[in-house]
Amino acid sequence: MCPDVDDEYDDQGPSEEDIARFAGDEAFCPDCGALIWDQAEICPKCHAYIGGNATSRSPVQRWVQHRWTIVVVILLLIAFLLCVL
Repeated sequence: MCPDVDDEYDDQGPSEEDIARFAGDEAFCPDCGALIWDQAEICPKCHAYIGGNATSRSPVQRWVQHRWTIVVVILLLIAFLLCVL
């Protein structure tokens, strides 16, 4: 290995410029729920093709919203049936 190249390309993670550039642009992979950059084409964790389908809500938030929607629909159906009968 060449010491000049090693010193020049010492990769210790993202630079401050990269952090400032991508700060706040986070989303979640729709397949595995990993935190990703919102414009990522492929999830770095599960390697799923995202293609712009990243979501800003965590998997837990999506699960809770889905369950609440089901509960509300069931309650509305019960209320409707009680009013009709």
